[in-house]
Formats: sequence, C-alpha cells, structure tokens
Amino acid sequence: MRSQKEVLAPSAIAGVTLFLAVLAVFSAPLLDGHQLVISRASDDVRFLDSSGFAGDARRTSSSKPPTASTPQPQSDLFFPLAPGTWWLYRGSVTWSDQQTDKDAQANVSLKMTVQKVIQKPEFTIAILSGFPRDLDWATGEVGAMPWLLIETKRHEVFFNSLPPDFDYAKLEKDGASLDKFLSEDNLLFRWPLKQGMKFGDAESLRRDDDQYCWVVATQETKKLVDIKGLPSRSAEASLLRYTTNPDDTEMELSPGIGILSYQYHHHGTVAETSLTLVEFHPAPPPPATTGAKP
Repeated sequence: MRSQKEVLAPSAIAGVTLFLAVLAVFSAPLLDGHQLVISRASDDVRFLDSSGFAGDARRTSSSKPPTASTPQPQSDLFFPLAPGTWWLYRGSVTWSDQQTDKDAQANVSLKMTVQKVIQKPEFTIAILSGFPRDLDWATGEVGAMPWLLIETKRHEVFFNSLPPDFDYAKLEKDGASLDKFLSEDNLLFRWPLKQGMKFGDAESLRRDDDQYCWVVATQETKKLVDIKGLPSRSAEASLLRYTTNPDDTEMELSPGIGILSYQYHHHGTVAETSLTLVEFHPAPPPPATTGAKP
C-alpha cells in the first residue's frame, strides 16, 4: 500500500520561497569571497614577516605560517647550523715583511664554531666564532672574530662581519629589522649551485668580466678524505670566486658540510691565505622528546 504524502498549504509554500530568496541574497557575497580565496590559493605572493624580510612563497587555504619556535630542518640548510657544530682549518698565511723586505710565511689554524642559532619565520640566523676571512692580511694566527650567517628558506646564504660589542639581543626581538644584513652586498650565494651562477648587486651582475660579484667558477664531484670526523665519501664541490682589481677570493663549498677550502690572494703587496678543512664535527642531534610522565 502506498502511503499518502503530506501536502503543504499554499501559505507555507510562499513562506519557504520567501525565506530561500532572502538567504540567497545574503549568501551571494560570501560565496563570491570564498571563490576568490580558492582561485588565488596557488598564486605567487610576496609577503613581509615580522622582521621585515620580503620573500616569495606559495600559500594555500590550508597552509599555516611558520613560527619563530619552529626550527628549519637541517636538511633544508646548506650549512649545518646547530649550536656546537665546528670546523677546523689548517694552512698558511704569507705576507711581505717590511723589516727584512722579504716574503714571510707562517702555518696557521682557525676554528669556526656555531655559537648560537636564532629561528625566524623565514630564515635561520647563526652566530659564528671565526671565519677563514679572519686570516686575510694576517702575519700569523689571530683570534676568532664574530660573524653572522643567515640562511633563508629561499636557500639564500648571507655573511656579515660583526663588531665585538654587537648587541645580539636585538636579533631575537620579533620586530628586529635585518634589512642591512640581508642586502645584496652580503649575499654569498643561493643554492642549489650551478656553474656560471652569479651573486651580488645588480650593477656588478651586468659586468662582462665577472668581477665584483661571486661566481660559481667550477663544479665537480670529489672524494673527501683525511677530514677528521667526516667519513671518506664523494661529495659535490662548487668553487665560488670573487675577483676585483686588487685581489681575489675563492671558497670551495659542499652542501651539508660548508667550506672545504679557502684562498685569498692580493695582486699587489704580498698577502695570501690558504686554508683546508681538516676536521668537521656537527653537533649531536637533540635528545628525542618523550611524553610527560603519568
């Protein structure tokens, strides 16, 4: 037996129709806005984080902005930037002795250490003690100087020398401006590296002689041996070169390790630095966190 269907009264039908019409009017702007968000979800946008750094990123409706407390994975960094990581370089410096009017040479060593790491939404800041450039124009071993290394999530690496009395607390403030540290003049490179790539200010990049900017001069796969703390293995090595009229600098780089060698040559008065990595000790990973005890 078929059941009888209830039939709404004409007045009820009119009420429902009026309600749906009103609902459609108020819903239209919301639907249009929702469609706009979805259509722009894959657009390339430039945004400023709390530190004033402009970067490119892809945002989706489900993405969440990174926070300062979220560390950038070491696998996303060219340099292993964990506090306690250190490199030891040995080599020589050569200079012109003014008293004897002859060239003099001394064997030297330099230790580069990650002293502190500060996480920002779009980059990792590392405070270093020592950098191979400390030995340029030296007449023997020198004390390690403070340096600032910044690696962004766009894989840009910036190096800055710091004065001994620099206030590091400024770097940890959410509203701290890092513009001066992220200038083109301080850009060392952007990875992945490829032979022929150039890094520097716009004017220098337009030069035909590859001077006054960093240039990836060569790339090769080399065998890394006799580096204490690093198992013998093959690794990608890129030679980064900066040439000017008075001098030139070369750094051999390898991802996950950092600087393999460093060379500085002055074209006039003798001043040379030659360093090679002999020890590499990445900081041990932090202990695994466990749940709270009951």
